[in-house]
Amino acid sequence: MPDPVTVPRTTSARERGSEVQSVARAAALLDAVVSSGSGLTLTELAKRTELTVSTAHRLIRTLCSGNLLCRDATGDRFVPGPLLLRLGRQSLASAGLPEVGDVLADLAERTGETASAGLRRGANVLVLLAVQSSSALRFTGAAGAQVPLLSSGLGLAMLALADEPVAEVVAQAGVEGERADELSSELLTIQFRGFCVFDDPAQPGLRTIAAPVLGDETRPRIAVEITGPVSRMGDDRVDELGEAVRSAAILLQDLPVSIAFGAL
Repeated sequence: MPDPVTVPRTTSARERGSEVQSVARAAALLDAVVSSGSGLTLTELAKRTELTVSTAHRLIRTLCSGNLLCRDATGDRFVPGPLLLRLGRQSLASAGLPEVGDVLADLAERTGETASAGLRRGANVLVLLAVQSSSALRFTGAAGAQVPLLSSGLGLAMLALADEPVAEVVAQAGVEGERADELSSELLTIQFRGFCVFDDPAQPGLRTIAAPVLGDETRPRIAVEITGPVSRMGDDRVDELGEAVRSAAILLQDLPVSIAFGAL
């Protein structure tokens, strides 16, 4: 008597749809954690991804078991796990981030100030990499920090040098009245100079000079900056420092990171 034939089980369309949905939800959770900068609680993750707490908890447990997420030192928040961090480092290396580090290190040495590169993500700028100034009194920039477009030199430089008319950029920013007029004036000044000079009202005495990395896109997605005390970055040095930053931005145009991150 012939052996019975085992028929392989086929996956139904409903099951395949459920699997795709689970992957999409897991990706949304990972994106929320990475975008937060400091990790999120279970409740915060459920709210940001519009998942029920039970669904978020089930998926997070799976992500933690795979080392894609883990709990922080307090145990309250979820942060990127060792596997996710390793994948991120490998991806950044293949995208040319080490070369970006070399450009920033040279810029920091030439200007004496902390140099950073940032990526536009929605209404914010994500700091990709920062090279500290060697001076005792310096701005301690940190990779992974997120700052609003309208409240940073990186963001204003990208907005000003976009192909859209300034009036359109201001309208899209959602500001009105006197602030809209101020923003229009700031953006026009940046266009004229080719770089941004930003004195942060939230951090008196600190000045940033930034320039966008221009490419084929109508909207620059990457920018480079230096930040330090106004006492060392006075008006008499603005043109000199601005040209140094612009030169660094031009060098970044031809690196793979501009292509890889510009598409995000």
